[in-house]
Amino acid sequence: MTYFAEKLKKLRLDSGLTMDMLAKTANVSKSTISKIESDDVQPTIDVAARIAKALGKTLSEMLHVTQSTQVVFLSQDEQAVWEDAQHIKRRNISPVFEGLNTEWLQVELPPQTGILKCYTPGATGGEKYVLVTKGLLEIKINQEIYRLKKGDSLYFDASCDHEFLNSGEDTVEYYIVVKHID
Repeated sequence: MTYFAEKLKKLRLDSGLTMDMLAKTANVSKSTISKIESDDVQPTIDVAARIAKALGKTLSEMLHVTQSTQVVFLSQDEQAVWEDAQHIKRRNISPVFEGLNTEWLQVELPPQTGILKCYTPGATGGEKYVLVTKGLLEIKINQEIYRLKKGDSLYFDASCDHEFLNSGEDTVEYYIVVKHID
């Protein structure tokens, strides 16, 4: 059984939630929760993130074993890498601690793809820091477009709709630090 499936079931049961209650909160079907818990399917990044949020956890907390020490070495082999249906590849290069509200990711955004993040009223957005290491990344924040090339960085309050776009012909690589606000 995958770590995500085990963590999902444990957190759901510890929270006293039925599959139906969690499904409604995460805006997914009850059968999806059941299939993930029984390790029949792997959730998409979007579904996994909605489930994590519904359980009051970050996606990183759901994908990694929580560390308990203040010094953590993560070899590249120990860093979780996941790829979604659009072939967007994310590598979590930060350790995961219980209650830690910061994630550090390396992202590879294939040509002609994008990642849209819509702000939900009442939700906390947090902060994002971005550094481009390859290609040209467009970040659309509240209808304004910022074009970042290799070496450029951007900070923004993530409590708004925003989109990461690669309209070029080559893969864009960037690092992003996400600071979640409780």
